[in-house]
Parts: sequence; C-alpha cells; structure tokens
Amino acid sequence: MHLAPASRPARGLARAALLLVLVSACAAPANNPPARSPARAVTGAELAQARGSAAERRTLFDAEQRLTAACMRERGWPYRPLTWRADVPRPETDPRRADDVDLRRRAGYGAAAAATERPPADPNGDRLRAMAKAQRERYGQALFGTPGHRIEVKLPDGTAFMNTDGCIARAENRLYGDLKVWLGAQMSVMNLEGEISRRNFADPQVERTLRPWRACMKEAGHTYPDPEAAKAAFVRAYGELAERGGRHPDGARELRRREVRVAVADATCDRNTGRARTLRTRDAAHRDEVARERGQAVQTYRTLREQALAEAE
Repeated sequence: MHLAPASRPARGLARAALLLVLVSACAAPANNPPARSPARAVTGAELAQARGSAAERRTLFDAEQRLTAACMRERGWPYRPLTWRADVPRPETDPRRADDVDLRRRAGYGAAAAATERPPADPNGDRLRAMAKAQRERYGQALFGTPGHRIEVKLPDGTAFMNTDGCIARAENRLYGDLKVWLGAQMSVMNLEGEISRRNFADPQVERTLRPWRACMKEAGHTYPDPEAAKAAFVRAYGELAERGGRHPDGARELRRREVRVAVADATCDRNTGRARTLRTRDAAHRDEVARERGQAVQTYRTLREQALAEAE
C-alpha cells in the first residue's frame, strides 16, 4: 500500500517491515462488500480509539503475517513473520500537553528517543541481501505484487494505491474481503490523527497564540519560530551526536540539560499564553468535524475489522 506521489516499488524487506507495522494494508480484487452496520453517528471522542485496542491490532497483525508466510511458501520463497511492535506512549510529544511544566522537566521534548528511533528489525533482511538482484526483484513481486495489478482509492489528502497480486494482498483479502473498500477505510482511519493535527495548527485561534509565545521565549533567551521548531532542533542535535558514535558523554549530558532548559521555558510560556489550552479546545471541535466527515469510513473500518477478527480467531 502506498500514498502518491511515493510510487517507487519497494526495495527489500526493510521497507516491508515499515509498511506492515505502520500501515499494514495491501489489497486484492474487490469481491465481498462489507455488511452495513446500523447507522450511529461517530463522535469526535471516539476517533482516538478508531483503530481498535492494542490486543485487536496485534491479533490482526499476527494473522496477516501467518497468511503471508504461508502464501510465500506456496510460491517457493522463504519468509519469516515479522514481530508485532506495540506503540510506546510518549505524552511529552503531545502538543495538547505542552503546558505541563513538570512533564517537560522530567522528559524534555523526548528528542533523544525521536532521534534514535529505528524501524523494527527485519528477520528476512539477511537472506534478501544475499540474493542476486534479479532474485530480489522476483521475491519483491511475490510479496508485494506487480504494477500491472494496481488499484487506487482517492483520499482527502491524495491517492492510495496497492498491487493486488502479492502475498500480502492475498493475506489481506482472506481477512477483509473487498480490499479496495478496506484500503479506503483503513487509510482514512490511519490518517485521522494527522488530519486533526493539521486542522489544529491551521486554526486561527491557535495561530494567534504564536506571537505572544515567541515574545515570551525571546525574553527567556530562546529564539524559535514555534514549539515544533524547538523540538526539531534538539532532534537534529541528538542525531548528529549519534552519528559521531556517542563518544562524548559530556556532550550528551550538556545537550540533555539544554533540551530540558528550553523545554521548561517553552512549557512556562505556553502556560502563560494559553497555547496548549487553546489547542485542547480547538482539538475537541476539530475531532467533532472530522468525525462527521469521516464517520462512514470509520464505520466501514470497524465492520471489516470485526469480520477479520472473527476470521483470525
């Protein structure tokens, strides 16, 4: 599964791991339309849990991996199922909590974790790297499918597409049935938080808090255009330190002290200017907007996910 314009074919199983963990969607030909759930309005408060529980997501992920591995064996290729990787809660990265001074004092921006986070290990990578180029291409076609079997769905922020003849597609088809419907519903649900975040930061009430925030930060001795830029500066600094091999522990400690100092000033200015408070209010309003606009996709996603859970169990 891809979002245009990133239409390059997958290069190896490292990308497969990332796609499966972050998106976990591939397709097969449409065949079984989902049963319609009784009409019930989706509320904004429900959107944070629209993807289901962690246990449900793991059940479906593991089922997809088992089915994919079986398909690859049938096609004569080895494939070791990927390992489920649970989301790690990081409250320090939530802009709605950016005025929590105590949290900033404990965790800073969470920049060190953001800079050093890596995709999950690919258990098939060594075998894939040992293959000749032509063999790797055939392996990728067996797993991901070929462009001649591409289907597309239009989304609010672009186009999602997938190839329907790969083993991932066959696994998804077994679980979800009509995967053109599934692709549209799943990508709508996967994009919910990003869509809400974009609306939040484009909101005039939120934008009006930036000027007093900048003035407060400047008075504290820090010059950044916005809180996201402050965090990004420390993520880059930690990344550069890691590239040097982390051979300067004093440098890491000093970087941590500076991060916390700026993050605490940020939270203090945020509290004084009401930025996160405004963001929380507008976030609730935008969640209600998105729930009204994407409610049918959320309902379809729930229906297909429930059917897949029954099949997986």
